[in-house]
Amino acid sequence: MRKHQLNLLMLMFMICTHSSAHEFHEAIHVHGFVNQAALYSPDNPYAGNDANNGSVKFREIGLNGYIEFHSGLRFAGQILSRQRDELDDGDVRVDFLLADYLIWSNQYAAFGVRVGRVKNNIGFYNSIRDIPSARPGYNVPDSIYFDAFRDPLLSTDGLNLYGSALIYDNQLTWEATIGRRGIDSEDFEYFTFGYPLEDGDADDVPIYLLNLNFIPSALRDLRLGASVVSTTIDFDTSLSVAEAQQRMMMSPPGDVQANRHRYITAAEFEALLATFSVQYSLKDWILTSEYLHLDAEFDGEIVGSPVENGEKSHGFYVQAEWLATTRTTWLVRYEELKFGDGKSSLEYNPHRSYGKGWTVSGQWKFADDWLLIGQASFNEGTAWLPDFKGIENEQIQKYWNYYVLSLNYQF
Repeated sequence: MRKHQLNLLMLMFMICTHSSAHEFHEAIHVHGFVNQAALYSPDNPYAGNDANNGSVKFREIGLNGYIEFHSGLRFAGQILSRQRDELDDGDVRVDFLLADYLIWSNQYAAFGVRVGRVKNNIGFYNSIRDIPSARPGYNVPDSIYFDAFRDPLLSTDGLNLYGSALIYDNQLTWEATIGRRGIDSEDFEYFTFGYPLEDGDADDVPIYLLNLNFIPSALRDLRLGASVVSTTIDFDTSLSVAEAQQRMMMSPPGDVQANRHRYITAAEFEALLATFSVQYSLKDWILTSEYLHLDAEFDGEIVGSPVENGEKSHGFYVQAEWLATTRTTWLVRYEELKFGDGKSSLEYNPHRSYGKGWTVSGQWKFADDWLLIGQASFNEGTAWLPDFKGIENEQIQKYWNYYVLSLNYQF
């Protein structure tokens, strides 16, 4: 099935690359991209074990487009195949698919509505994380944009209101979104507990989002942003209290504390994520920094006994991009992420609650439709090391690096 989906996507891609947008209709625009990367991670398995010796199982193929009508109505969407070694198998997915209606607009303000699977504007880079050529380097900053929740963070099935206003020559744009989105239960389990659960399943989650961006009239090269996301994850578990008690009796003493994920009989997570962003452009330089605050509450049962736990997490990065020429860009980034107090650990991964890292990257647009990206990342702690099924059988190192060379074609 996956091979059939990928072949269909490639066929559509080849048809579109030989047909410019105006050949369909002047109001129909179709674009696409293929990104193929080679990744080497000698210290820790990165999305799978193949990358330890170098892997080319990192590929993105996307096809997007939109149809415009004179009435202010627009339809847009994107399908994507994404392979990341053992973590993502390349199944075709719908990243977004929406109807966009600009209700009112003049030189001072605008207001519109989007319905469908709408993109989420969180921070400066979330809404463009699906386009390889638009990302700062090979990937968006790991300390802010969690890859474990890439799909539910990228888009929401629901309603999006958006607008802009010119206030005393200051530019304000805003978006508000309400909806739901499915999450991958296994990704959630690894991110939250560090292990897969035998008896659990995560429901579709509600998402409430507000995003603001501001450009002051006195300093047009400065951009400020703030985003707030609220969600609740109900985790359904088929493990009964009696079954959990029996499991506890058959396990060695202290196993409940050491492996709490094996004894969860009910779970609910509430999360409030706030992101604050600043970007300044100075001649050939773009300086960017973002800060994340995550407030998470766990309300559940361990072997039938109520458990409540709250945790505050923080992340940030500072980044400098140098637009050296019209075809080359260089980047350096430092980032940190800490979950809770940064001291929680697992037997196989004792450093998963924090991360610190440097990233250097370069981009070369050697032809109009072609882009070559190189990146090296040097890390301490494994807060953003991608989880995959079976990672619990590995012994994870505290210090780890990875290196990427990526070739991107787009039209």
